[in-house]
Amino acid sequence: MSSSDPDSRLLLLMRHGKAESGSGRSDHERDLAPRGVTQAELVGEYLDAQNVEVSRVLVSDALRTSRTWESVASRMPDFDGEVSHHEEIYSGGAAELLSLVHEVEPRHPVVMVVGHEPTISTLASLLASEDSEAGSVAQARIGMPTGAMAVLSGPLGSWEGLEEGALTLHTIVRP
Repeated sequence: MSSSDPDSRLLLLMRHGKAESGSGRSDHERDLAPRGVTQAELVGEYLDAQNVEVSRVLVSDALRTSRTWESVASRMPDFDGEVSHHEEIYSGGAAELLSLVHEVEPRHPVVMVVGHEPTISTLASLLASEDSEAGSVAQARIGMPTGAMAVLSGPLGSWEGLEEGALTLHTIVRP
């Protein structure tokens, strides 16, 4: 989706791919397991096949989320959006993540967030409107599996106006 409608927004909320076990590293420095790389590449292939033109990406500053984004992007050859890394996606909750999304400039109609549980599923559930797909809402309430991505969209003039129940949760992509 690259929307020509200036009031249409697409929000992609992705949990990082499967991570390696701790093995003496701090949680922040855990890398992706090979399965996590594959999961992220599959999401990138999905987005590319759907012609989704992500223009803004917000990534946790943890190693496994950075590697997840790198693997997603490796399958999106035409990606030319803006990427930034944020400690508050790692350490904060849904309110902090929503605040970061509120700061995204209106010129970015398609935003992707790569983060952690339970924040990703909590935010997806919070933002889901009543007309959302019931199975996807149930999955968000239970929690997102590793590598999964919630796909939400709706009519918003700017990200600043994003609030509870404002977007339709269409699906959760589970690689």
